[in-house]
Amino acid sequence: MTTSEPLTTDSAPVLTTDPAPVLACDVCPHPWHEHDPLGVRYCTATAASALSRGCICS
Repeated sequence: MTTSEPLTTDSAPVLTTDPAPVLACDVCPHPWHEHDPLGVRYCTATAASALSRGCICS
């Protein structure tokens, strides 16, 4: 039976402090994470149909 040594490196892990990117909605001025289920459905349908209608929140 053979064994292998664990993988090791001499360098320290690289940590990033950049915040996660905020995804914008292509239909309305609100960030995507602020959409409720109805807003997600509305904006998705608006974009898929290439409609020019206002925001559901207005």
